[in-house]
Amino acid sequence: MNLLLRLIWMFLTARFGAARDSMGENRMTFRCLPTDLDVNMHMTNSRYHSFTDLVRIDLVIRSGAWKRLRAEKLYPVLASATMRFRRSIAPFQKFIVTARVVSWDEKWIYIEHRFLTGPAAQDVAAISVVKTTFLSPQGRIPIERLIAIMGYTGAKPDFVPALQKLNELETQLSA
Repeated sequence: MNLLLRLIWMFLTARFGAARDSMGENRMTFRCLPTDLDVNMHMTNSRYHSFTDLVRIDLVIRSGAWKRLRAEKLYPVLASATMRFRRSIAPFQKFIVTARVVSWDEKWIYIEHRFLTGPAAQDVAAISVVKTTFLSPQGRIPIERLIAIMGYTGAKPDFVPALQKLNELETQLSA
């Protein structure tokens, strides 16, 4: 996490902000600061993943799952993160980062992030999908238990074909 001041601010505001549904969309607004830039004078690619970390943590806190996860000594781990860049984010440009659970399988939860810019935040600057789970000191916890701890009681979202293709690609890359 290389956005320490933003992380501290997120922790302060998340505790007092509006509650979120653990499976709903979470949004946070940021501005691209000079410390976020690369030599090409746009947001450096390494910052994108750090912003997705902030939005995921904010969602977990605002949904009330943070306290339950911590009480059980659970901590998140990522298996993979993909990023598709579509547009640059310029210095001082305002942008929104979203997070929403897309689906899950027997091992992983899949979370989609979007970086939105432009009028009414309609332009997609980047899209990311992360594959994550939570571990306890004894190892990986079953996804069904994790979903229950997060407070979700609804139906499992459909496992979209793109997630299957992503898993197939990761399998080929790890061979």
